[in-house]
Amino acid sequence: MNRKLRILSSDDDEGIRALLFSLLTENGHEVEFARCSDEIFKNLGRTKYDLLILDVNTPGINGYKVAEKISENITNRPKILIFTARDIKAEELQFVLSGADAIVQKGASCDKITCVINGLFREEPPHTIPVNAAPPVPEKEELNMTEAQTSAQSRQTSEKINEDLQYCIAKTTQLEDSLKLKNLRYEEFIRDLLKEKQRTEKNYLEFKRIEEEVLRLKNWGYAVAAISVLAIIRSWL
Repeated sequence: MNRKLRILSSDDDEGIRALLFSLLTENGHEVEFARCSDEIFKNLGRTKYDLLILDVNTPGINGYKVAEKISENITNRPKILIFTARDIKAEELQFVLSGADAIVQKGASCDKITCVINGLFREEPPHTIPVNAAPPVPEKEELNMTEAQTSAQSRQTSEKINEDLQYCIAKTTQLEDSLKLKNLRYEEFIRDLLKEKQRTEKNYLEFKRIEEEVLRLKNWGYAVAAISVLAIIRSWL
């Protein structure tokens, strides 16, 4: 392919960025990098690109969601290549729903990456239909495509419901943990309060005992004094 492309990549790994920059510039392409999903959308707003290479783990919104938003909202969008370190087969559904054009496993050879990019921009020769060829059946093809889209949308809706359910479960668990912690603190406070009350009651009883003892000693002192006075008076008589 002799066409020179303007490419935007979202990979934030310095090693991957260096690899892509070296590979793509050697093939004569112009390369820019975005560190997060916000930078991708900002760059798309001011520059027209031929190709986006999106890392699945793009900070902000992941690469599949970025591809999905671009496919849904940008007319004549650039080609989209997903770059992932995950298992491609396990993420086949996400790839299809994202609307991206191709996907490549991280760790693939430079020749493989170059081949995939060239394939996205290969000019296909015009198709000719032989005279004796059977006529196409667009209604059936359109029906199959509609069924596939409906199935994909159904799976996407199911995944969204599951995501929302998991979020609600997580929030409920977090709230329950918070209430348990508050209950434990409240119970600890009540125990401390009861202990303080018991100490106060014990101190009060001890004070009353001492007060009664002092009063008893005081009365005994009065009695001794009275007896002494009577003895003195008798001695005078």
